Amino acid sequence: MSSIENPNENSFKNAMSDILNGSIAGAFGKVIEYPFDTVKVRLQTQGSKMFPTTWSCIKYTYNHEGVLKGFFQGIGSPIFGAALENATLFVSYNQSSMFLERHTNVSAMNNILISGAFAGSCASFVLTPVELIKCKLQVSNLMKDVQGQVRHTKIIPTLTHILRERGILGLWQGQSSTFIRESLGGVAWFATYEIMKKTLKSRHGGEDSKTWELLVSGASAGLAFNGSIFPADTVKSMMQTERISLMNAVKKVLTTHGIPGFYRGLGITLIRAIPANATVFYVYETLSKM
Repeated sequence: MSSIENPNENSFKNAMSDILNGSIAGAFGKVIEYPFDTVKVRLQTQGSKMFPTTWSCIKYTYNHEGVLKGFFQGIGSPIFGAALENATLFVSYNQSSMFLERHTNVSAMNNILISGAFAGSCASFVLTPVELIKCKLQVSNLMKDVQGQVRHTKIIPTLTHILRERGILGLWQGQSSTFIRESLGGVAWFATYEIMKKTLKSRHGGEDSKTWELLVSGASAGLAFNGSIFPADTVKSMMQTERISLMNAVKKVLTTHGIPGFYRGLGITLIRAIPANATVFYVYETLSKM
């Protein structure tokens, strides 16, 4: 950095760039992953009698609800949420990393781990209300079919219903599980990406990573994130769709499905993680260079 540059002004510009680029990258990634996510949430929250396998869930959703109403039900909230989440993730991570570089003597790896955990914890507070609405919309058609009760299938009515019943704090139902998931997941996400990118780039010694290297690094980060935190994600989905506490959600999963119940939907989640996270990091890196 040049001696005539204002550090505060430079930091502000970097933050604004992270917010914009992260928002765009997150929105692209969410469109790609959303159909897979719908199947994942249904497997996590519905009994094995209804959906014994992932394929049975896919067939049911397509045959009974179609593509748009079934697989993309409630996508508006997650697109907004993904943009907000990724903006928060990238700006929190980079600001934390710069702070640690300037004011501490932590190693490069510890910087990544601390900044990743900080970014994930910040994102959890943004993500919980968005995922609450998303999860309710993703299972709303099923609840109507199973119980014969009318459920809200649009974002605004769902939001209004939550606020009327539980107040503003009701939007953070499942926050504890989301905080755990995102804090640990943030470490796995950023650490895997940074390590993979550095390792692949060192093989050719160039200044910039190649396109395929960014895609592979992003895909690896997505696999690490989802593979490491999936049980917490299952509990979070149960808390938000059933309106129960963290411990009650854990007990319900154990009682209904046992230990394997925490991993229902893991396969399709890992499949979706590859293109979605490859897209997020590639778009972010590409925009950041412009």
